[in-house]
Amino acid sequence: MKRIAWLTIIAAMMLVGTASAAYISFSAPQTVYVGDTLEITGTTIVGGLPKPSLDPGFSTEIILYALKPGKSEVGRKTIVVQQNGEFSTTFDTSGLKAGDYSIELIDPTQTTFGSSSKVQQITTLVDRSGTLTITSPSNQDFDGTLDIRGAIADLGDAGVQIEVEHDGAVVYGPKYAATGKDGAFSVEVPISAGGAYEITFSDTKGYIGNALFVVVGTPGPTATPEMISASSPATRSAPAYFEVDTKTGTVTIATSAGIDWVVEYIDEDGNHRKVNEKGMLEPETVEVAARGGPVYVKVYPMSYNDSGTVQVSASNADSVRVSQTAPGLFGDATPTPAQAAPIPAALALLAVLAVILVRRG
Repeated sequence: MKRIAWLTIIAAMMLVGTASAAYISFSAPQTVYVGDTLEITGTTIVGGLPKPSLDPGFSTEIILYALKPGKSEVGRKTIVVQQNGEFSTTFDTSGLKAGDYSIELIDPTQTTFGSSSKVQQITTLVDRSGTLTITSPSNQDFDGTLDIRGAIADLGDAGVQIEVEHDGAVVYGPKYAATGKDGAFSVEVPISAGGAYEITFSDTKGYIGNALFVVVGTPGPTATPEMISASSPATRSAPAYFEVDTKTGTVTIATSAGIDWVVEYIDEDGNHRKVNEKGMLEPETVEVAARGGPVYVKVYPMSYNDSGTVQVSASNADSVRVSQTAPGLFGDATPTPAQAAPIPAALALLAVLAVILVRRG
């Protein structure tokens, strides 16, 4: 009778111990290329049960060990169980040697995890950097391009993916480049500055290796577009009119400063537009998409009290000239010779004064 009682107690204790041990498991790739990220994902859910065997928020450490020449720790992370019973973490393999590594979850009490849990795995790191050979100079003078040439043994014509970083930012790629049957590649990457450039090479299998290039020198000064111009007096009642003989592309038209000018223009398609965005301290500027035909421009002061000579300048143009035909295109009356030339009226006044003086004499 006592024997049966003791067996019952022992069985109950075993059941309690089994019930208190939690399930945890993780998975990782069997093989990882040195330089790639070692990704680890795990779960604490047993056989699809609706609730995890470990409460959300549970945390412990997972350690990466190198196994040769002797077992040594090379990385340690903390994993935290989430609401769905899962967890994840990563290890950077850059700089690690090729070989076998052990990934191990730490049982914080030595009894927290049940016997069915997976807490250890062996992963092999493979170093492919030895297959990469760079043949272009590692130091280059700035000429607007970065010359990247080399070969990857055993790659053949499968192609290589290239990514270029400068000052911590990706400036090219990742983009595949063609390789020959011998794995050779040649790429010219456009660059805008000197400095250090780190190039990363990879393929469909993963990371291969990287290379560092140093570019010496700086870009030359940016050429300023040539501006040509013409001038004409302008008032509110007597605007200045110009014809701009354009080249193909974007044509920039600008007035002189000093007066708050209003600019109206008619493009090659007959579109009539009006611009008045600046004040008297800045030139009024417009950009016109041209095909090589004429653009007509009308300029006058914003204020009726202002008058002066306006200079109209244009880039990407063959000529700028004062136009006698433009007023009609804008719907304005074309000045008659008498209207356009006030000098004869002044001469007439002088003649009258002369007659008066002669009579008095």
